[in-house]
Amino acid sequence: SGFVVLWGEFNFWFGLPIAIGIFLYGLTYFAVHDIFIHQRFKIFKKTNNWYAKGIRRAHKIHHKNIGKEKGECFGMLWVPIKYFK
Repeated sequence: SGFVVLWGEFNFWFGLPIAIGIFLYGLTYFAVHDIFIHQRFKIFKKTNNWYAKGIRRAHKIHHKNIGKEKGECFGMLWVPIKYFK
């Protein structure tokens, strides 16, 4: 299993930092995308922050087009200023 690869015969010492980085990215993505943007839990439901509203508005536009073409693409936390107005 993974422990044999990390600390066994192969001794890939660099595997642990890579695995931790992937785990932290996934955890952060879940927290930002599912909890903050899509509001799957009731933690940030009534946030009245201008930044939160802009990010959610931009993400809604991102999901507006179902197909691969003609969709709007931008960073998850870095969106054009027009969505904050």
